[in-house]
Amino acid sequence: MLSRHVDLSRVVFVLVTVAGIVGLSFGVGLYSGVTRNRLFVLTAAVKDSIEGSFASVAEEASTLAGTRPSHFLQPRRYDGDGVTLNTRPDDGALILLSGFFDRSNELRLLRRDGTVLARWPVQFSSIFPNRSHLPEASRPATDWNIDTHGALALPDGSVVFNFEWGGLVELDRCGEVLWTLPRQTHHSVERAEGGGFWVPGRRVVTEGPSPFPPFEVPFREDTILRVSEDGRVLAEHSVPKIFYDNGLDALLTAAAGRRTRSEWDPEIVHLNKVEELTNDIAGDFPTFRAGDLALSIRDMNLIMVVDDGAATVKWWQVGPWLRQHDPEFRRGGTITLFNNNVYAKLFGPEGWVSPVSAPRVSNIADINPATGQYRVLYGGTEGHELMSIIRGKVDVTPGDGLLITEFEGGRALETDANGHTVWEYVNRFSPDEVSEITEARVYPAGYFEVSDWSCESAGRSGSGR
Repeated sequence: MLSRHVDLSRVVFVLVTVAGIVGLSFGVGLYSGVTRNRLFVLTAAVKDSIEGSFASVAEEASTLAGTRPSHFLQPRRYDGDGVTLNTRPDDGALILLSGFFDRSNELRLLRRDGTVLARWPVQFSSIFPNRSHLPEASRPATDWNIDTHGALALPDGSVVFNFEWGGLVELDRCGEVLWTLPRQTHHSVERAEGGGFWVPGRRVVTEGPSPFPPFEVPFREDTILRVSEDGRVLAEHSVPKIFYDNGLDALLTAAAGRRTRSEWDPEIVHLNKVEELTNDIAGDFPTFRAGDLALSIRDMNLIMVVDDGAATVKWWQVGPWLRQHDPEFRRGGTITLFNNNVYAKLFGPEGWVSPVSAPRVSNIADINPATGQYRVLYGGTEGHELMSIIRGKVDVTPGDGLLITEFEGGRALETDANGHTVWEYVNRFSPDEVSEITEARVYPAGYFEVSDWSCESAGRSGSGR
C-alpha cells in the first residue's frame, strides 16, 4: 500500500484561500444587490438568460414532440370559457376570431352566442409545402412553430390571413386554398379601397452595399405591400427608405437599445400595421386625403402617415404610447390605437422581471393629428383590465364602439360607444391557461353574401369544416 505525505500547511492555505474567495464573492454580491450596480445587472441578466434557455428547451421539446403547444399558451387571467358575456340581442353580427383552437391554428366565424358557423383549421406545412421563400433559419420546424397574425373575411365567405413572417393566404369558405403569396408577410391584413389588400412585408438583404448607413448587410427591411385580389404584389415600398427620403433617418438611430455592442440591430424598423384612410371619413382629417396610409413602427413608439405612394411623410409622432399596435383612422378625425404601454424588458427589485408584474397596463387610446389631443378610451380603471406586452389589436365597430383583441390574455371583447363591455370571449386551454387570439373582427348583418355556411351546399365537404 502506497502512502502519501500530507503537507498540512498547503491544506490550510487552500482552505483559507477558498474561504476568502467565497467570502469576497458573498460580499461583492451583497454589495451589488444593495446598490443595484452594473455587476448586479449583468449577473441578473445572465441568470435570466440561463433560466430562459432551460425554459425554451423545454418548450421546444414539447412542441417538436407534439405533446404541448407551449408557444401558444399564456397564464389564465380571466374566468370562463368561450362567450362569457353577451348583453346584446342577436343583431345578426358575426365575429371572426383567428388564433389557436383545438390544438391547431384556426379561424372561426361566430354568432354572438358563441355558435360556430364556419371553421378554417390551417396548417402551414400543407399550405406552403415549399418553404424556399423563407430564410433557412426562419423556416418553422413544425406547424406549432408558426401562428397566424392578421386576418379578415370577405363578403363571399372567404378569408385572407398571414402566417406570421410566413406568407399570405386566401381560403374559400370551405377551406380550399384560392391563392398563396410566398413572401415574409406579417402582422396585419387590411382592405385597400381600390381593391386588394395592404400588408406588411419583409426582405432579408444579405449582399451588396447598404443604402441605409450605418446599418450594414445583412439587415431586415420591412416593406409596404399592395396585394391584388388574386394574390399578386402590385406595389412594394421600403419603410426605411421612407425615413431616409424624408430626412428622418436620425430617428432610426435615436434609441440606444437599437445598438448591440458595435453593431446596429439588423431589424431597422418593426412595422406592424398599414391602414388606409378611406373616402367616407377622409373629410374629417384636414391635413390628409383619402388613400393616405397610417404606419405603426413598434420599437420606435412611432406612428406616421404617408401618402398612398409612400413618398411623403405627412405627419409623425413618437408616444406617449409605448410599443403600440394597430392604428385605425376613426370618424371624427382621430387615430385609435392599441397601446401596449410597456417596455420589452423591465428591471425591478428582484432583477429582470416580466413586464406583466410591472405597474403598467395596456390601454386603447386615440390621437388627433391636427390638434395633438391624446386621450385614453379603455384600460387602466376597474372593470377595464387589459394587458398585452406584444401584439394586441383594436377595431372601431359600426356602432362606434371598440372590438379589442388582448393577445396574451387569450381574450376578445367588445365595448359600446360609452365604453361599457357588451361582449367577451375567453379562449380557455386548461384550468390555468389560455390559448392566444391574434385577431378579432366584427361584421354587421348584411355584410356576407352567404346565407348557408354548410359546405355541402357548395357541392363539397371542404377542408375547413
